[in-house]
Amino acid sequence: MSTPDPASSAAPLATLTLTPFDVSRKLAAELAAGDVRLPSFPDIAQRVQTVLEDPRATPAQLGKVLGADAALAARVLRIANSSVFNASGKPVTDLPAAVSRLGFELVRCAATSFALRQMKLVDADSALRPQLQELWRKGTLVASIGYVVARETRAASPDEALVTGLLHNIGRLYLLLRAQTLSSAVIETGMWDQVSHDWHPRIGSAILEHWKFPERITRAVADQNAWDRPTAGGSRLTDVLIVATSLVPCVFYRELLDDTITAVAPFRRLGLDTAACNALLVATAPHINGLRDALTA
Repeated sequence: MSTPDPASSAAPLATLTLTPFDVSRKLAAELAAGDVRLPSFPDIAQRVQTVLEDPRATPAQLGKVLGADAALAARVLRIANSSVFNASGKPVTDLPAAVSRLGFELVRCAATSFALRQMKLVDADSALRPQLQELWRKGTLVASIGYVVARETRAASPDEALVTGLLHNIGRLYLLLRAQTLSSAVIETGMWDQVSHDWHPRIGSAILEHWKFPERITRAVADQNAWDRPTAGGSRLTDVLIVATSLVPCVFYRELLDDTITAVAPFRRLGLDTAACNALLVATAPHINGLRDALTA
């Protein structure tokens, strides 16, 4: 797959007759040809990924790489010393200790979230920044809910659920950057919303595969819209992601819980009914808020 910046290489999309069918057909052809213009992963995050690919990697090695970027190093230390991850109240001041406290997957998450924010600052047209901020807000909320759902149900690794939730809408980020080449009329009619909903899981999965994220995470992102898939058709991590995204509106409007749980099969597979979900959201609200604060610090 090629890796130019999506915003600068997507001009052909703007020449299409502006209907959802045409846009979808163009995206399908790109995917089939392996011609999705994927964003390059920022260098510091790529170096973190490279270290994490080595099963013999140590906290000291990872700390050395993190220390090469002062902003990322400060971010990892802030997360390690946040109330969520520092139950003892004893702060850490060096990166190897921070890595040991958080674990490799959470450091991967910190590096990824840092990278995504850097990409947005570089690529975003000023008119799109409010939408990008909303994508980021939802990503951190889904990540935080996914973490506590995985922890409470033991259906998946909480750390992997956190990373998956944070990255679940990376396809929407890509598509939103491509939307800069379309007329405002397409965006305002809602055509693009449907295209984005239908295609962002496949685009996001392709990006994460390109970035060499674990297969479980890329598969969960690809299947996040498959609410009615058979039990044997995917992993428990996928169920956790679907539940987390479904619970986002319920965080603010608890009266939606009954209908949401009835409509979404993964709730039943994870043993979550309305009472259990309500209790989980109430009990873990401080943890969810603390995780969101840590991810957006």
